[in-house]
Amino acid sequence: MTADRARELVSAFIGRRVLLVGDLMMDEWVFGSVTRISPEAPIPVVRMPLTPQARAHKPGGAGNVATILLGLGAAVRIVGVVGDDDFGKRLVADLAGRGADVSSVLTDSSRPTTHKMRIIAGRQQMLRVDTESVEAISPDLAGQVRDSIRAGLHQADVVLVADYAKGVLSQTALPPELLAQARQAGIPFCADPKPANIGLFRGAYLVSPNESEALAAAGPDSGPVTSPPVSGDAASVPPAVVRAGLALREQLEAEVVFITRGDQGIVVCCRERGVHNVPAASVAGGVGDGTGCGDAASAASALALAAGADCLEAATLANAAGGVVSRFVGVHSPTPEEIVNWIGRS
Repeated sequence: MTADRARELVSAFIGRRVLLVGDLMMDEWVFGSVTRISPEAPIPVVRMPLTPQARAHKPGGAGNVATILLGLGAAVRIVGVVGDDDFGKRLVADLAGRGADVSSVLTDSSRPTTHKMRIIAGRQQMLRVDTESVEAISPDLAGQVRDSIRAGLHQADVVLVADYAKGVLSQTALPPELLAQARQAGIPFCADPKPANIGLFRGAYLVSPNESEALAAAGPDSGPVTSPPVSGDAASVPPAVVRAGLALREQLEAEVVFITRGDQGIVVCCRERGVHNVPAASVAGGVGDGTGCGDAASAASALALAAGADCLEAATLANAAGGVVSRFVGVHSPTPEEIVNWIGRS
C-alpha cells in the first residue's frame, strides 16, 4: 500500500459511526524504577516517584478500543457494562469526556468494574493485578445489552465487538439474528473474540483472533489436511495457522478471518481473495511492552472496512496501527498521521 492510499483511507475514518460492544475495564499504570531486591522475598522493589505522572488511570479493554477509535476520528457509541463503583463512574466519565456516546453503558451493582493494575519499572512490566468478575451478567441485563445493540445497529457504519470473556457477551446479549441483520443491511460486523465465545460470531463479516486464540478456537483437527498456497511472505506462516484460519472462516461463515501474529504480520483468509500473509512493517525504533496492539489492529481494520478498504488494505492498516502502539510502554492511541507515516517508512 502506498502512503497516498493509506492517507486516503485514514482520512475517510473521520466521522465513521462505530457501534462498539464489549468488556469495559479501567487500566491503572504505576511507573517506577528498580534498584534493589527485597530482603523479604526474592522480588524486585519498585520505587514509585512522588509525582502525578507516576500513576495513571486510562480506559482499558473495550474502553481502550473506544479511545483509539475516537483518536482516529470515529463517532463511537459504546454498549457495555460497568460496576456500581468509583472505577465505573470514572471510566464512563472519561469516555464521555473523550466524545463517546455512553448512553448504552449499563451499571451492574452485583459486580466490580474490571480493574487491571500494571506495575512498570523502566520499560519492563513487573506485575499485573486484576480485580474482576468473569461470571455472566444476569439474563435481564443481557437482554438490555441486546436491545441496545439492536437500537444502535442501523445507525452504524460498522459494528465492532471487543470480547475479553468477562461475562458481558452471551447468546442472549448477542443472538444470531443481530449478526444476520447487520449482514442484510450491508454493515460490516467485526469481532475480536476469545475462544470461549467464538460461536457467538457465526455470520460475522470479519473475525480477528490472535494466533493462539485461533488455534484454540479451531481445534487441533480442524481444517484441510494440507494448506493452500499463501500469497505474501508464506515461509513464515505455520501450516497449522492457515488451516485454523480456513476452518474458522467456514465454521463461522465469515467473509474474512484475520489471524494477528504480532511482529509476524497478519494471515488473511478471505472468501474472495484467498489466503495471504500481510507482513508487519519493520520500522526502526524502540520497542515498548506490546499492550494494546491488538486493540489498535481491530479498531483500524474495522474503520478501514467502513471506509471502503478491501481485506488486504484493512490488514495493512491494522498492522501499521499495531506497529505504532508497539513502540510505547503502556497503551497509546495511534494518530492518523502516525499510521500513514509508518506505512510510508516501511
